[in-house]
Amino acid sequence: MRRTVTAVLSAALLAGGLAVTVAPAAQAGVIICKPAELRQQAAQLDRKAEELKHLGEREAAAKAHQQANALRNKAKACEDADGRAS
Repeated sequence: MRRTVTAVLSAALLAGGLAVTVAPAAQAGVIICKPAELRQQAAQLDRKAEELKHLGEREAAAKAHQQANALRNKAKACEDADGRAS
């Protein structure tokens, strides 16, 4: 009896683990990249950074500029990847 319960629990845990890992893997197949939206978000962050700079929040402004640059780099990477895929 004890072995049966252990086997059933093991099978249930294994099946549950497979169900949890299969769904994200299936979703990871398609990557949607929208460079125009990324550039728009970067511009918004740049405006926010300028506002923060005028308010004297230099560290926050620098962080916002870094985030904007990261978004621009991501947009460029997306465009480059689209160019290679075509």
